[in-house]
Amino acid sequence: MHGLIKSALGILAVGLIGTAALVSDYIPGSAQSVEQVLLEDAQRAVPPELPIDLAIDGQKLILKGELNDTDTRTRTLALAADAVWSGGIIMGGITAIDASGLKVTTLPPKADPFIWFAENEGDALVFSGFVPSAAARETLYSLAEDIFTGHEISGTLEIASGVPGTDADWVKAASALLRGLSYLRDGVAQANGPEFSLNGVTRTSENEALARAAMTSLPDFYRSNILINISPAPVSIDDLLTETVLDDAVVKSPVETTDQETEISSEPNNVTVRCRDDIAAIIARRKIGFSSALADLDLPSRNQLREISTKLNECENIRLRITGHTDSSGNANRNRQLSGYRADAVRAFMISVGAPAERLSTRGAGSSEPLVSNATPAGREQNRRIEFDIITDDN
Repeated sequence: MHGLIKSALGILAVGLIGTAALVSDYIPGSAQSVEQVLLEDAQRAVPPELPIDLAIDGQKLILKGELNDTDTRTRTLALAADAVWSGGIIMGGITAIDASGLKVTTLPPKADPFIWFAENEGDALVFSGFVPSAAARETLYSLAEDIFTGHEISGTLEIASGVPGTDADWVKAASALLRGLSYLRDGVAQANGPEFSLNGVTRTSENEALARAAMTSLPDFYRSNILINISPAPVSIDDLLTETVLDDAVVKSPVETTDQETEISSEPNNVTVRCRDDIAAIIARRKIGFSSALADLDLPSRNQLREISTKLNECENIRLRITGHTDSSGNANRNRQLSGYRADAVRAFMISVGAPAERLSTRGAGSSEPLVSNATPAGREQNRRIEFDIITDDN
């Protein structure tokens, strides 16, 4: 009997020693505590790209953060639960999961491409396009008020998902672009995906240098494109008159309206016909141009698009379909994407100057619809274009 008791005590002692050996690493003050082991297990299981904070309180796993949808939240909870073994106090496993701080936030519609404009013209600054959040929009408006003193600031920035890079980096890049724009007399700042472009005119080489310096603070993820012309202030009456004539030549339409034409246009059907003809005449005046290989509208084109937008507001029965075209150089898929970018850039700018968004649509045709052969440089230049289809209720 005593032998059996001794044997049982021996087995129990061995078991206790083994158990102590198994859990020795989990004793507070040892090389690795229970909480640290459980936290590391959870961190290995939950994808690091998810915006989640993990913590351990005793034997309870705590999750906090914001996710984009309910399915991701459910999947995350399952991964966290599988990462640790649920056990009692002896084995040191997880006993509860607190996910009350794990929220689901619905994302706004995605903008593709993610385009943002800021245009400086004399004493007016006009915004258009997209921003990643209300906070980003407030940051840019506040910065504009600080650095464009005396300017009338207008335009609408819509909140959208699809921002390239992080929200913080994008806001930093857009802020740098806006500071660069403040040194230009006339110009436009544009973000199109990861491309950040600054184009315009300034009076002095010093201001050009300051504008370029502002662009050096872009985060590494983004690419900059700068095109600045230096136009000194007029020094005589003749210079001033020449500058005024050149500006008027860009802004004014050659189409003049006579009293007879106004009287004819009073009939409802003739109003639509007259609107269509006026818009067609503005479109035909010159080819929409871009100042870079991406989608930066040049200054004359922006003035032309303003006229089209103004006329479109006067013509309620007219809609426009904007189609971008490229030549056949390069990859076909890339060409189609670029042509879509350019059509979207035209639409975004027109909306920013007051055109009705619901009556503007876009498409990117790439190189699939050439006007002439792409065999010569002249032919390729002709095929790189923006086309406007004027649509009325009758067609």
